[in-house]
Parts: sequence; C-alpha cells; structure tokens
Amino acid sequence: MDLKNRILLVFLLLGVLPPLAVCAVSYFGASGAVEAGLRVRAAERAERAEGALAHAIRRQKEALLGLARSEPLRAYVGGARRDGEGATPSGAPADVRAGLESFLTNGSGLLESVAVLTAPGKTLVRASWEDGVGVSFQTADTILSGGVRYDERVWALSKPEALCSQVAPEAKGAFARVTAPVFVGDGAAPAGALLLEVRVRALLGEAAGGEARPNRGEGASRAAACRGLFAVENSTGHLVYHTSGALDYRPLAEAMPYFADAAGEMRAGRDGAAFYEDSGGDTCLAAYTQAEGLGLSLAASENYAEAAAPVRRAGLWGGVVALGAGAAGLLLLLSMARRAEADFRQIARGAAAVAAGELERPIEVGTGGEVRELAETLNAMRTRLREMIARETESKQFESFIRISAMISHDLKNAIAGLSMLVSNMERQFHREEFRADAIESLREAAEKLKRTVARLSEPVKSLSGEYRRDARPTDLIPLVRRVLAARAEPARPLYDIEARLPEKLVATVEPERVEAVVENLVVNALEAMGAKGGRLTVEARSEGEYVHLVVADTGVGMTEEFVRTRLFHPFATTKTKGIGLGLFTCKEVVEAHGGRLEVESRPGAGTRFRVVLPSRLFKSGDRPQSPPKGAD
Repeated sequence: MDLKNRILLVFLLLGVLPPLAVCAVSYFGASGAVEAGLRVRAAERAERAEGALAHAIRRQKEALLGLARSEPLRAYVGGARRDGEGATPSGAPADVRAGLESFLTNGSGLLESVAVLTAPGKTLVRASWEDGVGVSFQTADTILSGGVRYDERVWALSKPEALCSQVAPEAKGAFARVTAPVFVGDGAAPAGALLLEVRVRALLGEAAGGEARPNRGEGASRAAACRGLFAVENSTGHLVYHTSGALDYRPLAEAMPYFADAAGEMRAGRDGAAFYEDSGGDTCLAAYTQAEGLGLSLAASENYAEAAAPVRRAGLWGGVVALGAGAAGLLLLLSMARRAEADFRQIARGAAAVAAGELERPIEVGTGGEVRELAETLNAMRTRLREMIARETESKQFESFIRISAMISHDLKNAIAGLSMLVSNMERQFHREEFRADAIESLREAAEKLKRTVARLSEPVKSLSGEYRRDARPTDLIPLVRRVLAARAEPARPLYDIEARLPEKLVATVEPERVEAVVENLVVNALEAMGAKGGRLTVEARSEGEYVHLVVADTGVGMTEEFVRTRLFHPFATTKTKGIGLGLFTCKEVVEAHGGRLEVESRPGAGTRFRVVLPSRLFKSGDRPQSPPKGAD
C-alpha cells in the first residue's frame, strides 16, 4: 500500500469515521428521544380518552339514577306493576313523558333512547332521540320482542346502582347500555328499571375532544390512521370509533390490515405500544389501553415518520458537513503527501539500487527537512555497508575453512574414539578367533568411514550445513542400530545397563551412512552424558503409519529447558567439557534433509530422550505431509 493510500486509510479511520460516528450516535439518540416522547404522548392521549370515556359513563349513570328517583316515574312504575298492564304514550302520565323527553333532550346527540321496564323485564314505554326530529315514544305494543336488551342483574340489586354492559356493534351502530333500578316504597327488590342506550361514537368523540375530524375522503382517512384515536370492540374485532369517521363499524382486519399484530394484543386485553406502517407507507406509533367494563380497547396513534423527519434532516446535514470537512482536509493532506511521496520514491529507488549491489550510487532528494536527513542517513549507511561487505569478503573464506575443519574433526574424533576402544579390547580379547574376525571387520568399516570423511573435504559445499540426501534407498534400520550398539555401547558394559527394544525389521527410505552417523552420535552423547557414574542406555524403535521412530534415552545429567530452546541444535553449543558442539547440529540437518524431525525431552538430573522420526517411504510431490507426526512413547 503506497503512501497516499495509507494517508487516505488513516484519514478515513481518524478524520472521517469519528465525526460520522458522532453524527450517527446523535441521530440514533435523537431518534430514541423522539420515539420515547411519542410513546409518552400517545399513551397520555389514550389514557386521557379512557378517563374521559369513564367520566362520561359515570355522568350518564348519575343522571339515570336521578331520573329513577323522580317521584312521577316511581309512581308510574308502581301503578303499572299493580295493574299488570303496559302503558300507552297517551296513557303515560304527562309528567313522565316530560321527564323522559327532557332527559333525552339534555343528552341530544349522545343518547339514543331510554326505556322504562317493569319486573321481570316488560317494556312500559321507550323514548328515542332522532337527529333532526326530536323525541318519539313507543309502547310495549310497538316494540319488537327481544328488541330491548338490558343487564338482568338489575333485579338482584338492593340499592340504587347503575350497571353498564359491554359494547356490542349492531346494525344501527354501537351502544353502551346502562341499566338502573327503580325502587317503589320500601320494597327490597326493584319494582322496575330504566335502560339507557348511549351512542358509543358520540361518547368517544366527546372523550376525544378536539381530535375528532370530519370525513374528507381517503386522504383524511390515511392522515387520521397515522395520528388519531380509535376504539376496537374486543369480542368481534370491529372498529366502533375512528377519528376519520370513514372506518367506523368495519372489521379491524379489513379497515386497518397493517395494524393486525397490535390488534391481537389489544383484543387480548393488554396495554402497550407498537409500530406499524399505514396504507400510505408512513411509520406510525400507537399506544393502546383498555376501557374498563365496556369491552373496548382504545388506541392513540402518532406519526413517527413526521416527528422524526427533523431528526433525519439534522443527521443528514451533519453527515454532509462532516464529509465536506473531511474531504477538504483530505485534499490538503494529499497535496502535502504528493510532494513528500516524490522524495520518498527517490529514496526508495536509491535503497533498491543499494539492495541490488549498486553501492556507489548516492541518494539525492529535492526538498529539505526530515526527508533530506533520511537521505543523508541512508547515504552514510550505504558507505558503511560497502566497507562492511569488503571486510566480510576477506573473512568469509577463513570462516568457511574453520567450519569445515570443525565438522571434519568431529567425525574424526568419533572414528578415533571407536578405534581406541577397539585397541583397548584387543589387549584382552585378541586371543579369541571370533574377536579377531570382528576386529578386522571393524577396522575395515573404520577405514571406509575415514575415506568418506577425507572425501568430504573435496566437496566443501555439501560438507557444510546442507547435508542433502544423495543416495536415499529403502534400508532396514535394525542391523544399522545393532551395529552401532555393538561398536559403541557393548564394550562399555558392565558400567552401563544397555536395553535395546527393537523389532525384527524396520524399513525407512534413507541414506544409510548418514543415518548411522546420527544414531552413533546420539549413542555416544548418551554414554558421555552418564559419565563414569554409569546409568541406563535405552534404544527403542517402532513403526507408526508412514513414519518410523528411533528413540535413544539416557539417565545422565540432562539439560535445562532454556539450553534446549536456545542453544541445543545451534553450531558450537555443548554442555560437555570436551567437544566443539557440532554433533547435534549435524544430526538435525541430516534428519530434516531426509524429511524427518529430531525431537528432544530432557530435565536436569533426570536424563535425556532423543527421538528420530523418519519417513518409511519416498513421498511423491503433493503427497508428502506438511510435517511428520510427533512421536508418543
């Protein structure tokens, strides 16, 4: 990523995103505040309407009880009960008709009718209010059977009390029915009753106050749907009131399908609030509550989209201002970066030339300040690097010679140690024929090893750290391991307890001489680690999947975790008082060159365990695992 892109990225992260994040936080915070305010306002409107409705019902109850206590009405009901006959409009006393007419006139537009009943429910007379006409009377002869529905609990009352029935939509509208007892004399049971029918729409319109709106078509309906007051009859799900007037007496699912989810909560008798989208696509918020005793749910809605519009505009303008300021700052930074980028490119070309070996080419820049100081520093480094390369060239050949000599001397040391042990055994065992045969074979093998060691001097590159396989082939490792134990470990008995747990055959694809040298070095190191105190040398081998495992363990002095992690497999690192520390370094490179791994476990005072993991076959390209599995003993 070049400088301009980095500046752009940093500026976006630090100069643009934080202001945008602040705008977003402010926007969502303001939106949350608008939502909370609308919730409170809608809930207050719904509760205010419910309270006004309850007050209006109480007022009608009190008025009906007052009418039931009037002397003309009580006398009329008492006389009708004694005679057992219904009354006619002309037969009803004038003062009774005047009282009923006055009652309906005072509640014109709000009251539908008031009926006088005698126990057990026979209608004596019914006065109805018709808009534009006034009060009309009906008697029992003109009232249809079952046309008057009242609360039959009224006959069980022992004191004046008005009962209100739940609202139920009817063909001519929705009515709240209030029933009040009429007591005559000192009787404990009511002699009659008054039934008042109150128009629910008029009652809710009075409770809504200024929220009622005239019906002005679909546009008015949509506007009121998102900010208005409406009531739902819980048992049938019909709208009994809507401020628009166009949706009254229709099923809520048909009139307001977009309000279906919240409607279920309302009809279940719960209070709460819900968002919905009206038919015009505006987002609305409605709060709903229950009208106690009437079986109605009242809901007040607010236009959330309209209320949140100023917040959206403010958030949009805030984002535009933040982006504009960010763009201006970005242009300024890019202008400054463009000039610096040219100098940095010049420095980069000069550094690339130095990396390519052109140490005589100086780095030049056209501006001053920190960039020129950087160029002068790089020029000084170029001069110093040229001097260091010259000195390194002089010492490299000498270092290579020393390293080759050290590695060859390590192999010679192992060979000489074997010959010395053989000579020592000759003094005691030379009289035995089988020993002499073994000794001759050992001498022949030692001579071959010395020849190969000397031959390595003619191939110094392969004698260094890149011990590449040159003759890998399927090899049975068991004879190889036994040969090393016979030559290196067995002569040291009985000072060391030697335990070999080897299978009959264990084949791996390796270069035998190199792997034998690895095993020999591990066995010699184990014996030297135990020293003159003696101990137990354990050699194990097994096959696991496509790999073989060779384990060489001792009970010697062990090594610290720090030494194993930082120095063990590095050249010239050793814990022995003698030696140059190249054995394990060479072993590790030989094992890894064969596609394996050399593992070690050690603790001070508890001994050391080396594990050699080698492939049992040659893997094809793409078939070889990433790394051999770790061994588990």
